[in-house]
Amino acid sequence: MIDHSFFRRPALALALLALTAVPACNPGDGPPPRQATLALEDVSVIPMDGERVLDGMTVLIGGGRVLAVRPPVDIELPDRAIRVDGRGLFLIPGLNDMHVHFREEWALGRFLATGVTGVRILSGGPHTLDFRDRVRRGELAGPDIHTAGAIVEGLPPPEFAAVIDTSGRAMVHDSIDGARTAREQHAAGYDFIKVYNNVPAAAYRGIVAEARGLGIPVAGHVPFEVGLDGALAAGQASIEHLRGYIWHLVPDDAPAQPGPDLRSRTLAWGHGDLSRIPALVERTRGAGAWNVPTLSVRMIHKPDRLVDAYLATEEASHMTPGMRRFYTERMSIPWMSNFAPDDFEAAMEGFAVADSLIRALVAAGAPVMAGTDTPPLGFALHRELEELVAAGLSPYEALRSATVYPARFLGREESAGMIVEGSPADLVLLEGNPLETIGNTRRIAGVVRRGEWLDRATLDAMLEEAANR
Repeated sequence: MIDHSFFRRPALALALLALTAVPACNPGDGPPPRQATLALEDVSVIPMDGERVLDGMTVLIGGGRVLAVRPPVDIELPDRAIRVDGRGLFLIPGLNDMHVHFREEWALGRFLATGVTGVRILSGGPHTLDFRDRVRRGELAGPDIHTAGAIVEGLPPPEFAAVIDTSGRAMVHDSIDGARTAREQHAAGYDFIKVYNNVPAAAYRGIVAEARGLGIPVAGHVPFEVGLDGALAAGQASIEHLRGYIWHLVPDDAPAQPGPDLRSRTLAWGHGDLSRIPALVERTRGAGAWNVPTLSVRMIHKPDRLVDAYLATEEASHMTPGMRRFYTERMSIPWMSNFAPDDFEAAMEGFAVADSLIRALVAAGAPVMAGTDTPPLGFALHRELEELVAAGLSPYEALRSATVYPARFLGREESAGMIVEGSPADLVLLEGNPLETIGNTRRIAGVVRRGEWLDRATLDAMLEEAANR
């Protein structure tokens, strides 16, 4: 029996009645026409409005929205609706990668094929604005995009110039430069401003003040001259890679001290004092700052034996040759050129310290979001979720970092990042329960993007097209 209260919600009722009808299909069939009513039947729903599973639900989708999440006896399907058999399958909201870098259009399909329906680009340009706007207009199939412009950076110390890359950066020197750059990036239409390590304190103040007046967020690294407390006080929206914390965690007499170069900061984590974490967490929570740890990046800091093992995995097979060189020739990258082979063994000692910080942040309600900053695009997000669980988060907490939290951070509507009536219909259908084993997010049977059903065959074709291009 249908619940007629459903039709008393005018927006949802009109969306349903306006849809075109098409015949039923199975998960293995080709994609249906756009704007068809879609019913995922007898599916286990993980709504992400709490840690729970709703078994045996019918999820009705139309007009790009979730119209109903109810037992089948409470829903009467429209005539000739697309019907997908969800028996034994699990439905989660679409995933978000909150730290990516890419320039290629083919990446858009790769993201969707791996269940990623939203991305935040941390180094952009006119091409990423073009992708974002064409996806919004429906001219390109791809994830929702939020993009920064060129990374804002200052001059590095001369003695570290060889290991700090400034190519392609928007260089600033003082508050005037900073304010001007903020205005230019806002006028160009970027969604936020990304700051980097060597931005001078005066320039940072200019950026933050101008950005606040323009209503555009500032995110990124914690500039060395500003420090963690300065970034928190300035209201920096997000901190990438746990930047800034290491300076507070390492005692002055530790044998490895953080410095301007990545090598020194990487090795310093192994000497972090865990007793200092609670105070840092409390300051972070009080400031309302979000963190994107990007644990997937750890692979580039691991010993060759572990990198070689990773490169032999199925996930790594999706890398382009250029992506593989990111790992196989890592010490030719300027910012890694001063690493020695033994440093990669020592770097692993710091992972547990960072894991302790992440667990403390989450426990205190200082949100952590999933982001990768590493290839292969799309696939890496599933590794990031696995890394977060390995760091001590529950599978639910890891999923929250890629669904509910990104939606909240980006200021989307209240139901975004969840599966509830009225929420955006960006969904992923899985062959296993990710709350039991987080690796089940990789077992994708289909994706719903803006209400359109993309079955496994369609996703495979998207992956093949991306590989060919």
